[in-house]
Amino acid sequence: MSERAEARIDLAALRHNCGVLRDMLAPGVELCPVLKADGYGHGAPWCAEAVADAGADRIAVATAREAAQIRTAVPDLPLLTLGALTSSEADLAVSVGTDVGVWDRSFVGALSSRAQAAGKKLGVHVKYDTGMGRLGVRPDEAAGLCARASEAGVLAGLMSHFATADEEDTAFFELQLGRFTELAAGLKARYPSLLCHTANSAATLRGPRAHFDMVRTGIAMYGLAPANDDPFLHDLRPAMKLVSHLAGVREVGPGDSVGYGRTWIADEDTRIGVVPVGYADGVRRALGNIGEVLVAGRRCPIVGRISMDQMTVRLPGGWGRPGDEVVLFGAAGDGVAGGASVAWTWPSAPRRDGRERPRILCEEVAALLGTINYEVTCDVAPRVVRRYRGEAPAE
Repeated sequence: MSERAEARIDLAALRHNCGVLRDMLAPGVELCPVLKADGYGHGAPWCAEAVADAGADRIAVATAREAAQIRTAVPDLPLLTLGALTSSEADLAVSVGTDVGVWDRSFVGALSSRAQAAGKKLGVHVKYDTGMGRLGVRPDEAAGLCARASEAGVLAGLMSHFATADEEDTAFFELQLGRFTELAAGLKARYPSLLCHTANSAATLRGPRAHFDMVRTGIAMYGLAPANDDPFLHDLRPAMKLVSHLAGVREVGPGDSVGYGRTWIADEDTRIGVVPVGYADGVRRALGNIGEVLVAGRRCPIVGRISMDQMTVRLPGGWGRPGDEVVLFGAAGDGVAGGASVAWTWPSAPRRDGRERPRILCEEVAALLGTINYEVTCDVAPRVVRRYRGEAPAE
């Protein structure tokens, strides 16, 4: 370890996941990885280069600033900005050359005028609210907005978003899919080049009925399961591993406590490891006394409250020494077990002997916190150093 905390990103895993998702699509259906929120915490520019190398057709983001960052990394790939834009952000979107989502008639005209004034080409994707209940137009407004965008010469797509594609109960998913299918069919007849898209990762994994002309795959690109189950069931490889190390090891006796509030008190002689990460690094405070980590490949419970910059774990007798690798999520590797070095590997790589390596999935951490895996990687703080492995070979 060269840093107190590192998020190790496997770019080969991203390319693998891109290939898995691409193989699910019929010829002509575009693959659009979603790299918003700094690539879900993975580092958007690096991820952009990886998915572009793996054959992504375009990239989606949430904000104009994100689009500008991606444009620097991949100058030639089409971009789509999904979120709401202020006036100044609209100017940035035009200058970057990203398509944008729209749901307001006046905004279509403003975007068209700005693009013409700047001598830029810009496409708009009309957002149809099929049931998400956030931004978007009703079905009786969608056709009119598409007509307005077509008149302005900026109509590029029709889009929507599923609210429950990751849930077992498919009733509402089917309702949304039916609404979008009906409107898309009518508008495609009028505008044959219209790019219709509504599938997120969960809907993409459900099958081709929701694929239309493009899928927008976010969480699955990073090797995480949309339904918060096991990503390996879908042949997805987790791309991020969050690691630290043991900064110190100490023995405590019965009645001794560790951490703020004395929430954990030893009932016997206990070996305690101190790990120099905390909630300012993205390790949620709520994991205190319920979470686990891997210390040199062995599961150890988190004890006491997680502080801003430190946490404590309970070690088995004789186990652990300063410098040992601590994995917050990901697969074990690069640690020391009983004095013998464990061969360093990335989370997505199998062991040479074919056995499964100890690992803690983001989905497991999310389940303990009552949240979703998206939040686990997005929470990894900027002060945690990102290290990348698995760049594409030079041509």
